[in-house]
Amino acid sequence: MILLTGGTGFLGGSFYMDAFRNGSAEDCLLLVRGSDVEACRRRLEENLALHSDPETAAIAARQCQILPGDLQSLPLSADPRLDAVTHIVHCAADTSFESKGSVWHINVDGTLALAARARRMKHLRRFLHVGTAFCCGESRHLETVVEAAPPPNGSPHIVDYTRSKAAAEMALAAAFPDLPIVVARPSIVTGHTRLGCKPSSSIFWFFRLVDHTGILPCHENGFIDIVPVDWVSARLHDLLRKPDLAHALYHVSAGVGARMSWTDFAAAFAAAGHDGTRPYDFFDHRAAIGWKPFDEAFRRRFPQRDVMHRTMAMGARKYHRFTAQDIAFDNTRLLAEGFAPPPRFGDYVGTCLNSIDASIAEQFLTDAGMFGFDASTAAKVPA
Repeated sequence: MILLTGGTGFLGGSFYMDAFRNGSAEDCLLLVRGSDVEACRRRLEENLALHSDPETAAIAARQCQILPGDLQSLPLSADPRLDAVTHIVHCAADTSFESKGSVWHINVDGTLALAARARRMKHLRRFLHVGTAFCCGESRHLETVVEAAPPPNGSPHIVDYTRSKAAAEMALAAAFPDLPIVVARPSIVTGHTRLGCKPSSSIFWFFRLVDHTGILPCHENGFIDIVPVDWVSARLHDLLRKPDLAHALYHVSAGVGARMSWTDFAAAFAAAGHDGTRPYDFFDHRAAIGWKPFDEAFRRRFPQRDVMHRTMAMGARKYHRFTAQDIAFDNTRLLAEGFAPPPRFGDYVGTCLNSIDASIAEQFLTDAGMFGFDASTAAKVPA
C-alpha cells in the first residue's frame, strides 16, 4: 500500500492521477484534511478535476482509500491500514513565502511526525520525501548545482519555505537514519505538457510577467531550470518503484540538457505570440540602483496601484531573487537510472499560454496567498 500526503495539492494531485491511470489507485491511501471521509473525497475530487475532466475526477476520487487527518495526527493513529503501508510519498508542504509558524509546523514538525509513524510500519520499503532543489540556499550563482546535503543552519535563504525544507531534510537524516528514505528535489515546477495551466497557474503568471515587463535582475548569460508537473510526477513514480537506486538523493530537474537561457526563454514566448518587451534588459538588484529598474518597468506595464497589484509586485520581487541566482540543477543521477529526460520549457510554453483565458493578474491569484493576499476579497481582478 502507498501512503500519499499532499494529494489535494498540485504535485500530489498529479501523482495520484498517474496512479489512477496506471491502475494502482486502489493501492493508495491518501491522508487528507477533512471532517470525515466524504468531505475528504470532495476535496480530492475538486483537485483532481483540475488534472482531468469532472467525470474522471469523480471516478478517481472513489478508487483510493482515505485517511482523514493531518501529519501531526499520524503518530497517535491506530488505523490498521498504516501498518500495511509499504511505500510513502510525502508531497504535503506549506509553500508560503511568508515567514509564519505553519511553514515550520507542516514542513518540519509534520515531516518528523510522519517519519515517527513510518518507523512503526514493519513492511515499509521506501519513504520518498519530496523536497525542493532550492534548499541549496541563496548563495549559489551562475552554476549547475549538484546533489549535496543542505547548507548548515544560518545559511542565507530567500524565504522560510526553502529554509524549512532544508531543515526538514537535515532533521530526517539526523533522527531517522534507519528509515529507507529517498529524497526527490524538484526544481521550478510549473505547467503541464498537455493541460498547460489548467491544473494550476502557479509560477507561470510570473514567467508571463517577466516577458511582459522585459526586465530581469539576472546575468545576461544566465539560465533557469523549469520542469512540468506531469514529468515530475512520473519521475516520482519511477523513484518510488525502482527496486534498487544508486543514490538516496535526486534532483528532479531540467539539468544541463533542458535548462533555459534567457535568450531561449524570450524566444519561446515570442514564438507563442505573447505580448512581451524584448530584448530583455538586465540589472543587478544588489547594486546602488536596487530594484528601481524593475519597479519602473512594473509600473509601466501595470499602472494599477491597488493592494492586489502591489502584492503582485512584491511577489514578483521574491521570485526574481530566485531567478537572479541564474542556476540549474544537475540531473545526471536521475537520468543515469534510465528515467525519461525532461522536456524543455519552450516546448510547452505555448500550451500553457493557450490553456486558459486569464490576465497575468488573474493568474497571480493562484499564488496570492503565498504573499499574504486574500484572493477571496478580489471579486473582480483588473487585467
